[in-house]
Amino acid sequence: MNGFARGCGIALVVGAALLILINVILTPLLPTQQGEAVLRTSDIYLLRQSGSGVTALLLLFGCLGLHLVQRSASGAFGTAAFLISLVGNSLLIAVEWANVFVLRAVAQSNPGTLIALDKSSLITTGFGSAAGLFALGWLLLSVSLWRARVFPRWAALTTLAGLISIPALGATPLGIAGAIAGNVVFGLGLMGLGRALAKTE
Repeated sequence: MNGFARGCGIALVVGAALLILINVILTPLLPTQQGEAVLRTSDIYLLRQSGSGVTALLLLFGCLGLHLVQRSASGAFGTAAFLISLVGNSLLIAVEWANVFVLRAVAQSNPGTLIALDKSSLITTGFGSAAGLFALGWLLLSVSLWRARVFPRWAALTTLAGLISIPALGATPLGIAGAIAGNVVFGLGLMGLGRALAKTE
């Protein structure tokens, strides 16, 4: 068990580092002003979304490890937070998979179909709910981690602050730069949790 938990901690650290690197280096390079078809067929988009899928998978193992170590101290609330986080991470992996292997192919073969899909309320709801459950799950898990006092509370608070600041700063005149800053804070919090998890005795 401890060996698995430590492995999950390493996965969380690596995932957090990837999260920061993707947002700081790759996100600003996306050709967002050239239309969806150009964006989704660009090499930088393929690299970013592939990295995001790997990151989501690593964070899934991270939330599993965190729950296994603190489950006796976090109670029913911690279990509920973990389950929401697990579902959110899983759905986010599915979204990134679709972005890389489905929507990119559609953009390459028929840009008009991509435009129609982007207007689909079903796809918008599906992708939006995945991102929302991911954020909600990690938000609740951060609160659970803070309450349980098994892991560093500063890391749980930093993770929580990052999650809140992503949409908050993104809605300011800072725009994408604000969202990137929020992701960096989120990643630093996850990294702190991952380091503590990796040291589990």
